[in-house]
Amino acid sequence: MSVPSSLPRRSFLATALAAPAIARAQDSLPDRPLRIVVGFAAGGGSDVMARAIAAALEQRVGRRVMVENRPGGTGAAAGEALKHSPADGTTVAFMPTSSMVAKLFLPSYPFDPLTDLAPITTAGTFIQALAVSPRIGVTTIPEYMAWLKSEEPGRRRIGATATDAAMSLYSKLLSRSFGVPMEGMSFRGSAAMVNDLAEGRIPAAVGALTSLLVASRGGRIRLLAVSGTRRAVVAPDVPTAAEAGSSVLNLEEWYGFFARSGTAPPLIEAWNRALASALASSELAAQLSQLGLEIETSTPEQAAARLEAHLRKWQASIEQLGLKPNN
Repeated sequence: MSVPSSLPRRSFLATALAAPAIARAQDSLPDRPLRIVVGFAAGGGSDVMARAIAAALEQRVGRRVMVENRPGGTGAAAGEALKHSPADGTTVAFMPTSSMVAKLFLPSYPFDPLTDLAPITTAGTFIQALAVSPRIGVTTIPEYMAWLKSEEPGRRRIGATATDAAMSLYSKLLSRSFGVPMEGMSFRGSAAMVNDLAEGRIPAAVGALTSLLVASRGGRIRLLAVSGTRRAVVAPDVPTAAEAGSSVLNLEEWYGFFARSGTAPPLIEAWNRALASALASSELAAQLSQLGLEIETSTPEQAAARLEAHLRKWQASIEQLGLKPNN
């Protein structure tokens, strides 16, 4: 490359050396504290996972990474907070797809996952589980289904951390699987649901394995089946729903990281690289596996396509069961 005669050599060298630094600055995370918003209370499965990822991320980006809890029904508050945050790359949300699906039931939901969020990467799939209270005395799905046949009031109640509208779909799916009409009970968080399950106030519940695992290990609740095509590494004695002869829990959910819509593509790419690097850590993967999350990263484009496909699949289930959105 020839040096223009009108440009002094020293100035040219300074410009050449500065160019890569300028490019890196434009293509890196903001040089400020970063924030990960979680739509659930501190101490829950989502919060614990987000904090583990934040710690790994801090080591790689050299910036403080804070986790901010915005507890609310189905985790919607995280998406709402992101929607109203500056599109400057300092704030992202760690959200499960179950938080996005609620939009299909509630047109007045506080954010639209397809227009208000910019997918950064998938983080991993998480396992759903069917649990029962030890007080009902069943240990398998066939035993539970037989127990449901009684007309005793209250036996067919089943809890889930879902909106009332989403619970309508869960109830119909479960009714079809178990062969009896189920009565869904909505909970705004997993802690309250697990407590009611442990105390026998509800006989059964469906939730993320991450939210049920600790209570199961402590003997407070009993896991009957998990979703997925293979048994969970963290719960090898619990059969899959297919092994147990049930079609329940056949929808695969996953966690992802999202920025606000309108965030500059270089910032999205910078977050993608940083998160992929953090999630590639074998130590972090082992830690998250113990919480029921199977690591799986992607490009932003792949995450966006997967989210659209996931919502289409849920929409098809809604239409098949003849459910209508609530306003």
